[in-house]
Amino acid sequence: RQRLIIASGPALAPGAIETAECGAAAAMAAQEQKRPMRSVTEYIRTPHQKAAAELEKNSQTRQQQAAKSFFRQAEAQSLADSLRARVERALGEDCQDWTVTAYEGDLMRKGLIKVRISEADFVHLHLQRPMPRELWVCRYAPWKTEEDQLEDIEEEYEALPERGRCAEKMDLSGCTSLEGCAVM
Repeated sequence: RQRLIIASGPALAPGAIETAECGAAAAMAAQEQKRPMRSVTEYIRTPHQKAAAELEKNSQTRQQQAAKSFFRQAEAQSLADSLRARVERALGEDCQDWTVTAYEGDLMRKGLIKVRISEADFVHLHLQRPMPRELWVCRYAPWKTEEDQLEDIEEEYEALPERGRCAEKMDLSGCTSLEGCAVM
């Protein structure tokens, strides 16, 4: 929490500082609600960092590990849900199920996600983005089985078509010429 300190100038009423703090806190809380909550991730570059991460993981209680696993699963499901319409459009059919069964990566810059789309079929998603807060580069591998392992080989995946254009959502069957076009 930051405090507003005024070194010189006219004196403020006693409640003015608290009002400013509450207003700033409310603005920060509103901004945080817009973004999905994400779990803490680690970038591991050296064997020493990997050993330290494993040691820390082993020192966590079962409840802490279960909570972390739950939130990471929810984060992977949320990310997969944001791509569902694009995958269904690429497959040419609606998926009766859309449940994340496995995931890898930090889900911030890279993610590999296995999604159950029917009783026997799965789709693998390969997601990357060059920098945080940039758009994902999405690839998918359709019609996988439960036994198929997630692959981190980009060539094993097909490019996922970009977001749909507005023309896909409109009925333009009446537009036979520019003069009769409802859009133009």
